[in-house]
Amino acid sequence: MEANRAQRLAIAADIVGQLFLEAPRPALAAALHDEKFLRDWPLDDDHSQAATQMLRSASPDSADELKRDHLYLFTGIGAPLAQPYESPYFSPDGLVFDSATAEVAEIYRQVGFSTGTDAMPADHIGFQLLCVGHIARQITALAPSVGAYTEILRSFVDKHLGRFSEHVLVSVEEHARSSIYQALPGLTRGVITTTLTLC
Repeated sequence: MEANRAQRLAIAADIVGQLFLEAPRPALAAALHDEKFLRDWPLDDDHSQAATQMLRSASPDSADELKRDHLYLFTGIGAPLAQPYESPYFSPDGLVFDSATAEVAEIYRQVGFSTGTDAMPADHIGFQLLCVGHIARQITALAPSVGAYTEILRSFVDKHLGRFSEHVLVSVEEHARSSIYQALPGLTRGVITTTLTLC
């Protein structure tokens, strides 16, 4: 993985991961409708290009629209419309904090990534994307001796992020109302696709 592409991946993964964890703050929301920012989006795969094109042609979202979308999609009133945790998709009882949570937390420990909170399970898709960004930055810093981190990154996406993300993204596509959250599945697929093609 070349260092420059790893750095671009880290930037995109950080932005996309944050959108799953909280509604974008005003500066990020404005940037995601800014022509230059979107033209310079760090990834250029087909998914990313389609998503940034969608944002360029959309009207800006209000703060209330974004907060509402985030609340209903990922927290829910009762249950989230787009379950953001890995465990419920594979737990026999649909539980959060199942074995996938512990496995993901162990990978975070191995690579020195911290979620910064104990309030949310480690297998949240937002944290997993931020961890992709963290590992990509490690690859950038360690180039050209990156073999171990590259393998960890590929394995992490294959065994965790990549195995459940499509469930989340299809639900986001079905239920999102704001343009930023309508574009989020494409931006996320761009991060995952780029990760797998670079490793």
